[in-house]
Amino acid sequence: MNAVENSIEIEYSDRLEDVLNEYDIDFEADNIPDVTFSGLAKKVAIRTGVSKEKIFNLLGMIIIVTVISAVLNNAGSGIMNRSADIYSAVCSLTAASVISPSIFNAFSQSLEAVKLSGGFISAFIPVFAGITAVSGGIITAGVYDVSVLVASELILQLSASFMMPILSALTMLSVTGSVFKETDMSGIVQLIRKTITWLLTASMLLFTGFVTLKCSLAGKTDGAASKTVRFMISGLVPVVGGAVTDAYSTVRSSLDIIRGTVGISGCFAIVLILLPPVLHIILFRVVMWTGAACAELLGEESLSKLLKSFDSALALAQSVLICYGVMFLLCTAILLGNVG
Repeated sequence: MNAVENSIEIEYSDRLEDVLNEYDIDFEADNIPDVTFSGLAKKVAIRTGVSKEKIFNLLGMIIIVTVISAVLNNAGSGIMNRSADIYSAVCSLTAASVISPSIFNAFSQSLEAVKLSGGFISAFIPVFAGITAVSGGIITAGVYDVSVLVASELILQLSASFMMPILSALTMLSVTGSVFKETDMSGIVQLIRKTITWLLTASMLLFTGFVTLKCSLAGKTDGAASKTVRFMISGLVPVVGGAVTDAYSTVRSSLDIIRGTVGISGCFAIVLILLPPVLHIILFRVVMWTGAACAELLGEESLSKLLKSFDSALALAQSVLICYGVMFLLCTAILLGNVG
């Protein structure tokens, strides 16, 4: 029994190491039990890769543009109202040109994170489902394998086809609405963001509920099958049936430990892939909030609308990343809890 157990542990540990190394996840399977929250947080901070100088420079430029716009608007309104509108449009375009490179960089990082996560999940799930099946959860592993792979591929294809076009359209609508005051696009931007966010949330909840029910039922079936096997071994094998049953239970317990290590490794990997771009987006959203507050304080309504609309586009990208990550984490945790 020990030889079989050791061979299975070595095989799946090697397969897990290959998957982690392929996607530049600097975790070793043997060290997973020793990972601390602070250690994980440090790895996430390193992978986030956003310098404080970059964030403060962007915020400083937004505030400078806002102050200049307020000064020009006040000077223009004292001479001619039309001049104030022109100054406002020019300042809005200036702010958009300053912010847009960082915004589109965040969008590109989000899309790359989704693609990287999809590739990792496609490589990881067969390993995790395989060790789950070996541990006795054959039906549960099949449900998890098919469901999560299909959902991941669907999210990946939709993101690759529609994520950047939708986010780019929201950005362009934001600029148009801030430059042309008579054409307020903020309502359309908010409508698109809320609609997609609600669809993502509802889809994730329904899918997670479906996987929970299916895995729970499959787990009961696998548990009944395991008890039947132990009963048959104990009753049909003369003299040593009880000892063989105990050995079978011991091996299953050891395999459950391996399975737990593999599952937790996958969860840590997804956190390391998706959390840095989420934090990146949150930092830029804080800049947008601060800039919008400054614009409102100085009476620059067009700039405030521009920054709030940019924030809506960032929030949508953030929602996609969070829903994708939470879907995988919940489904993996459900499988870990339902087989044993």
